[in-house]
Amino acid sequence: MKQKTLQIMHSPTLIRLISGLQRFYFSPTYLGTENLVPNQPAMYVGNHTLYGVLDSPILIDYLFNEHKIAVVSLADHVHFHIPLWREMVKRVGAIDGVQAYARQAMQQGYSILVFPGGGREVVKRKGEAYQLIWKQRYGFLKLAQEFNYEIAPFIALGGDEVFDLALDVNSLLKQNWFKKLLSYPKISEVLRHGEIIPSIPKSIIPKKIPFYFKFLPRLSLNHMQSMEDLIEFRAQLQQQIYTEIELLKQYREDDLKSKKND
Repeated sequence: MKQKTLQIMHSPTLIRLISGLQRFYFSPTYLGTENLVPNQPAMYVGNHTLYGVLDSPILIDYLFNEHKIAVVSLADHVHFHIPLWREMVKRVGAIDGVQAYARQAMQQGYSILVFPGGGREVVKRKGEAYQLIWKQRYGFLKLAQEFNYEIAPFIALGGDEVFDLALDVNSLLKQNWFKKLLSYPKISEVLRHGEIIPSIPKSIIPKKIPFYFKFLPRLSLNHMQSMEDLIEFRAQLQQQIYTEIELLKQYREDDLKSKKND
């Protein structure tokens, strides 16, 4: 049976509409735009912030409408099990984050937006702000190698600070009744052993904290010859992102002070 061609959908109007309120509310600042290369597809790799629905649309909108970079976002499978929501997710260029679909998107020449932390990094718990929870994932690097895509690292700052958590999932996971619930294989599988359960915020209204995005110079994988090389590369990439997060925090502090004094 012949495999159907993956249909990528990008609705500029919808992308702009979804991010419009967020752009107004969070007043995003973009740094390192000189590192963006519109005419050469790449794999954009960065940190996923809490709940992942506030800054991602801003990022996708900015790349698409300001720099003509149509990124295909590799989204968690759960998005595609929710009626209506899944259609909206598709129309902003997202696809189910499996390698077969990613490969088809890359064959069509699209840039790819990857959050290696996936769903677990979105449902952060107390004390995990700006933590990269990448586990042992290397598939995104192997795909980039396969299609000769450069890695385009980026930093997102602000999203992990807009909510204070009232109910931390860690406390739920310690409850005996919940451990009993997860002892049932089917329930445990659906809940991914408790990994995808979100913590509950104190308020559904996010704090009005300015967002900052920083695009870093692209990195080539051409010199990678072995799995050990990929492991070292990923470790260096993570450390670079951690370092840049701290630098961006300092930039934000200085920037806000400057704006306050103007």
